[in-house]
Amino acid sequence: MVALFANLSVFQTNTRKNMLLLGLCGCLLWATHFYLLGALTGAAVNLMAAGRFIVYFRVRPSKRNRWIMWSFIGLTALVTAFTWAGIVSLLPFLGTASGVIAFWQKNTKYIRRLALTSSPPWIIYAFAVGSYPGIITESLLMGSNLIGQYRFDFRSVFRNKALRAPKSA
Repeated sequence: MVALFANLSVFQTNTRKNMLLLGLCGCLLWATHFYLLGALTGAAVNLMAAGRFIVYFRVRPSKRNRWIMWSFIGLTALVTAFTWAGIVSLLPFLGTASGVIAFWQKNTKYIRRLALTSSPPWIIYAFAVGSYPGIITESLLMGSNLIGQYRFDFRSVFRNKALRAPKSA
């Protein structure tokens, strides 16, 4: 339950640092969950993602240090290879690699938009390994992300358009 609330809260905050801290908590809890299920790829990439959140918390994204982002994609590939359990292991790789790119962004709007791509592979993986809480959480996470996009990224756009709309006679 705590992992669910940590993950859902990620997209209901509008600061990158809070997103990273909540993501860190969620990843540590999901690593434990997948380990207990015997889904080692899911556990390992979540543990690696927790480390990524710590590094991202301390390093500000820039073109100069973009190598950090690419290093985490490489580490995700290595962890996936090391814990390979068949083709199903590609799913956490895809979900985590898109998270690596999403959370590297400075702007929370882009974090939310890019992070939408990480949930579908995780939903399929959770189904494949029998993680019903994972299926539910990732499904709710997509909804939370869309709500966060509306709250922080689009509501003012819709409000401004409504104010400028021509009045009918």
